[in-house]
Amino acid sequence: MPLLTMFRNIIFSFYDYNAKSIHINDVKFVVIHIPDQIGDAMAIYPLIRALEQQPIAHLLIVSSTLNKPVFEALTLNNTKLTVTTMTMQDHATIAEIKKLATAIKEQYGTPDLCIEAMRKKNFKTMVFIRTLKAGTNFQVVGLTQKCYSPLCKIASRMDQHLRAPVPMTWATLMRDAGFPAVAAKYEFPLSTESITEVRKEMGALGPYIAMNLEGSIAARTFSYAVAQNLIAIIQRICDMPIVIVHGPKGIESAEKLVESRRNVYRLTLPPTLMRSASIIKDAFLAITPDTSILHMASAYNIPAIAIYVDYKTRWPTMQDIAENIVVGKDIDHINMNEFEVTLRRILMRIDRQSRSVG
Repeated sequence: MPLLTMFRNIIFSFYDYNAKSIHINDVKFVVIHIPDQIGDAMAIYPLIRALEQQPIAHLLIVSSTLNKPVFEALTLNNTKLTVTTMTMQDHATIAEIKKLATAIKEQYGTPDLCIEAMRKKNFKTMVFIRTLKAGTNFQVVGLTQKCYSPLCKIASRMDQHLRAPVPMTWATLMRDAGFPAVAAKYEFPLSTESITEVRKEMGALGPYIAMNLEGSIAARTFSYAVAQNLIAIIQRICDMPIVIVHGPKGIESAEKLVESRRNVYRLTLPPTLMRSASIIKDAFLAITPDTSILHMASAYNIPAIAIYVDYKTRWPTMQDIAENIVVGKDIDHINMNEFEVTLRRILMRIDRQSRSVG
């Protein structure tokens, strides 16, 4: 056994407790713990849908301030929904974690089940689990503490050894635990307000290409010069408008591109996660180096070109039509010839599909 695993098990043993055997018909109150990134939140929808179909009486989702918009427009049938928000776990203090778990117990009672969706073997996760002390707990990172249900073994193998797509892992976990089988897919429900305000600006463009140029880190963000080259290739191949999808950090770059290139646009409203998702939802094609934007395209089954610095099997494209480019280095090292060939290929695939449907 690796030394780190031995040390972790010793520390975690002080926070462990004996979980109960789960009987799904007795499960009424469930907590899903996911104060993490945007894509992680979109990936847990198989958990939500399986619980909704059971159905359970009350679902409480612990989100982060970052991924909360993924749940803002969510509504459930026959299940009470509560979404509570905390600092992203990587930055949260132990005191905040304990306070939140204690508040959940005091306000709503002890959960029958807690699904630890962070997919991290860290101390902060264990503090939350111990303080909440649900009847039993699900996780997929392969922890062997007594507080975790043995029903997690197959899903843990999928996550840890097979590195399966995360929505598929969650759907498998719930099925193995006896909950209804559901589709393994990303979701991001949108408000009518968000869709309407975006369509008010973009509706007159007709079919457009949604182009995202910034990732969550600098290594996944295109420089302005490379962005110009990519746009030039797109415009050489097709005459569709290009809509730049960006966050607050990308405003200046997006404005420069709109000013310097013909037929390039951006939403004039302040950027929000839900507005970005609304742009993706109506796009003809999405192009992105950021997996959060990619998961939005997957959620709405929008064709996409995913540009990876390095490919991660847990976070693949999951729509009907997609192409992947793996750069292997800094994102600016993308091969322009490969991008052009990939773009031509996916446009042909979209055309073939539209003809077969028509």
